[in-house]
Amino acid sequence: MEVLHLLLHKAASEGLLSRLAPRSLFHRTSMYADDVVTFIKPEKADLLACAAVVEDFGEASGLRTNRTKCSLHPIRCTVDQVELAQSILQCSVEGWPCKYRGLPLGLRKVSAAQLQPVVESAASRLPLWSARLLNRGGRTILVQTTLSAIPIHVMMSLDIPAKSMQALKKICRGFTWKARADVSGGHCLVAWDKVTSPKSCGGLGLPNLQLLNLALRCRWAWLQRVDASKAWAEFDLQIPPLALALFESATAVVVGNGERALFWKDRWLQGARVADHAPNLVAMVSARKAKT
Repeated sequence: MEVLHLLLHKAASEGLLSRLAPRSLFHRTSMYADDVVTFIKPEKADLLACAAVVEDFGEASGLRTNRTKCSLHPIRCTVDQVELAQSILQCSVEGWPCKYRGLPLGLRKVSAAQLQPVVESAASRLPLWSARLLNRGGRTILVQTTLSAIPIHVMMSLDIPAKSMQALKKICRGFTWKARADVSGGHCLVAWDKVTSPKSCGGLGLPNLQLLNLALRCRWAWLQRVDASKAWAEFDLQIPPLALALFESATAVVVGNGERALFWKDRWLQGARVADHAPNLVAMVSARKAKT
């Protein structure tokens, strides 16, 4: 599959595939195992070039593309452009949102309905564990190691809606206290916020899913600063303000050659920012200049 990626990159560098944007979006293809996602303009020359690359790759490697398993997902395309793409690539046309590697992808913020399969996946585990045969300590270990880990893949990329978060917390709480997915308040011996506190604070150390989601979202701010070679590094990632504030408060910058340090925003003055020492000066700096 790496060869296919190189072929598409070569086609783009040779001008056979139009650039997606004048100054950015240099990475147009994403691959994982045998799944491929590529972005192309709905122009006839681009569509024919993409079809030729895929066909040549199949002829040379024997890994032919099954068009019945492929799909087109138009983004702000006209009806004529969609029909042209479908006639050349011979794929079905599907809308948004769609699912890729278990994650819902859409043009708008993810909703609780789109994440319902994640909640159902957690609930479906309970009958398989014969929970009534386990004591409360055993159920606590299962919540800590397995049940709370099910939504981590989604949490790394998305902000879980409050409704989905409450449903997941309800399943964990019910399994811990009564070995079922739903319990009333009288069955809970201790408040769940206390249960998810660290053991040093009197809790059981179970993951707080809301804080876990926040911490995993901080990971993108970290990777964006330390690894600019990633394909998504050129994008302006939408990191929640609370997660970004947590990241900034937990990190400091050691100035080397100054290429990656942000003068106005980073904590490079003995763990403090310029704004901490001169807030009136920073208030005079434009938002665009403050990002440098």
